[in-house]
Amino acid sequence: MKISFSPQLMEESVFRHLNHLERSGFRSEYDEYHSLADPIYELPEDDREEAFEKVNRLFFEENLGLADHVTQALEACGLIPKRQRTSKRIAAPVASGSDDSETEGEDAPDEGQSLVESGEGDASEDQGEISYEEGREFEEKIAEVMVKRAINKVDEGSNVLNRGAGGLPVIEMRLLASRFANPDEHEEMEAFLIHEFMHARDMVDPEFDYEDAFIPGNPSVKNLITARFRLLWNVYVDSRLDRRGIKSVMPKEARFREFDNYYKKVPDKQRRGIFEGVWRTEKFTHEELLSMATDLDTLMSKFVEYDETFTEQDQEYIHLPGSPCPLCKFPTYNWVDDPESICDEMVIEAIQIDFPDWESKDGACDRCVEVYELRAGGS
Repeated sequence: MKISFSPQLMEESVFRHLNHLERSGFRSEYDEYHSLADPIYELPEDDREEAFEKVNRLFFEENLGLADHVTQALEACGLIPKRQRTSKRIAAPVASGSDDSETEGEDAPDEGQSLVESGEGDASEDQGEISYEEGREFEEKIAEVMVKRAINKVDEGSNVLNRGAGGLPVIEMRLLASRFANPDEHEEMEAFLIHEFMHARDMVDPEFDYEDAFIPGNPSVKNLITARFRLLWNVYVDSRLDRRGIKSVMPKEARFREFDNYYKKVPDKQRRGIFEGVWRTEKFTHEELLSMATDLDTLMSKFVEYDETFTEQDQEYIHLPGSPCPLCKFPTYNWVDDPESICDEMVIEAIQIDFPDWESKDGACDRCVEVYELRAGGS
């Protein structure tokens, strides 16, 4: 598997990192970079872009070790085996533009050679590591990991493209170059990389069986189901990292607060039980997560224990945002859970004339309630 970085990401990342070091009083790398980059302006204009890219790559991958954050994140996810760190330096291009401007030190491996940690296969799950064999298995399933510069926060994230050498998938990661600027923030960047690469790992894992599924409904329903699916998938990712002692982008309780916001209509005890059930589950498939995001009954049937305070019948009257109103059948975000508690008897009677099987505990959207209030008031 090849790991590549876009020239734009390397250039901006190196620039930001060196400027941060220079402002912090560490000028050696900053001065070294300019001693190599400034003479490039003496080259013919057509040769400068390639020469600058070589210098930026040298500093990104070697001198500053910024590429190591990506490699270590891939290792932590088990997308590649653990690798031994060695020193490797590449001479910068000289003003003459000689073809001999790039050389490798004695410790450098051949191009494309994996640096496998000694004692391969001995990695311990107790130490939060994935076995060499598992990492190697995933590495062989992927043609390339391409790391590109994101233009904004929304653009950040991972995706799997169905094209590559030998028909193998390509993982594309988009990342803000500003994340590389401050060494004090690199831990946060690595947590983000690990979290996103775990999503990519699932997408190439045959057991997860990811597919671009069609979600029926209008745009509001699709957006809501997509948001719930993403939340459940994030919980699945975070819980696996937590069991291996790896920091994720969000701790467990913060993730629960996010979960709590989506399922606040579920009683407290059952809501916590559902979350803990999802958190403890070691294996999900894409279809299972999507089914739970689409249908509350599917989610609750897996993780809710019913008792005298909450029965299976009570579950029928949970009005989650986005569920269809029993009257107008449109997705409802503003529920009136018990119209009988706020409406006149004439309003309830008017609804039941049109919907004889409807009961107040079935609830209704605020617009339907308003319509029947107007109708009852004008009768």
